[in-house]
Amino acid sequence: MKLKLVSGLVSMVMLSGCTSMMQKDDFESFNNKLNTGDYNGAAEVALDHAGYDEESGETDDLLWTLQAGATLNYVGQYDLSTKLLDSTENMMKSEDTESTVVEGAELVGSMLGNDAMLSYEQAHYDGVMSNTIKAWNFISQNDYQNARVELNRAEERQRRAAKHFADVIKERRAEIKEEAGESGALVKQSMESEETKKILADAGIEQGQWKPYEGYVNPFTTYSYGLNLLLTGKSKSDFQKAADSFKRVYSLTDSKAAKADYDLARSMARSNNQDKLANKVWVIFENGQSTVREEKRIDLPVFILSDNVSYTGIAIPRLKERGKALNNITIEGNDTETIADMDKIIGAEFDQDFPYILAREITRVTLKTIAQKQVKDENALLGDAFAIVQMLTTGADIRSFSALPSEYQATRIDAKNNTVEIKAGAFTIPVELDADSSKHIIYVKAISPVIEPTIKVVNI
Repeated sequence: MKLKLVSGLVSMVMLSGCTSMMQKDDFESFNNKLNTGDYNGAAEVALDHAGYDEESGETDDLLWTLQAGATLNYVGQYDLSTKLLDSTENMMKSEDTESTVVEGAELVGSMLGNDAMLSYEQAHYDGVMSNTIKAWNFISQNDYQNARVELNRAEERQRRAAKHFADVIKERRAEIKEEAGESGALVKQSMESEETKKILADAGIEQGQWKPYEGYVNPFTTYSYGLNLLLTGKSKSDFQKAADSFKRVYSLTDSKAAKADYDLARSMARSNNQDKLANKVWVIFENGQSTVREEKRIDLPVFILSDNVSYTGIAIPRLKERGKALNNITIEGNDTETIADMDKIIGAEFDQDFPYILAREITRVTLKTIAQKQVKDENALLGDAFAIVQMLTTGADIRSFSALPSEYQATRIDAKNNTVEIKAGAFTIPVELDADSSKHIIYVKAISPVIEPTIKVVNI
């Protein structure tokens, strides 16, 4: 029996170890392209990892399809970006409705390996941002009706946030309890020990570090919803909905830009005077690169009442901030300011996930270590081999939607002529506006302070 267990774990080494290494390599190849501003190259990497079939247009990996959809938006391939992000809707729905039998089988298998072996489980913000990016694809193509549809979907996702997190927490508690089985008391003891808390703190892992926006709202999505209605609205009702959205963003972020747009939308709701929107220019600024996950390997106390073990380490993800490219950018002397902090959104959701990530890993190491002890008690050499296998199957799941920015900023000006000037760090960039259009959006993306930002203009 012991030999069979060791044999099974040896086989698992090949699968779980390779999975963890491939994840790291895949993200490095993608992020290295982004770091240099090579969005086309990053899109190609993402499409390859997504399993993109040019003939059918299909992909088979949810996360990499999200990554491809986002980077294709950056290079203006809006149709393909939208098509891919549409397909993520079906993938996310499939993941959400996956049977408990399938989920249970995945979890049991991962107990011999690591979380990287599980199917990617989308974050709440993944779905919200998928709809939001699609909306901006449509806005860039002057298709404001379809943009409104996508933003309505994104807002509906946000309205379901509280139930989403309550359901996830309930499911995960049940999963951990079932997998721990008879070892539940040992897992609980390891989770609650002061030594565990100290080791985590020393490793730079602090639970409850991030606070979500109220209701787990993404203010950029809500701001985008309001802006689309403000610029294309026909009725006082449209403008009132826009005002309500900007008011929500202002209440969440205290942003002066959101407050100014709230005042304008409220004025439009009273008068429906389109002249008030004439020659207005909005600047949206995607700043830097979002927080991502990295692996941290640590040793935790596993209370099995024996010293006859050689390895009890775990590997867990922790957040790594990549940061802003610039503090802000300036258009005609007006500075942009933050309307949504994606790092805060990502961090708050990670804080919700982390106790269950940790519980799964402690359950996993407890079960493996008990087995290691049992083998070693009978055969020291075989037990040492088991410990090596255990070490090699230990790895963290570092998958995340890394194509997102660190934050979104915005501002608004009144254009005095058809050329405006944007200053972004060391770069001064003239931007031409369509003389036949009365309203404009300038969309700026900066990945690094040393790479010139990309600029897209929407003339309305």
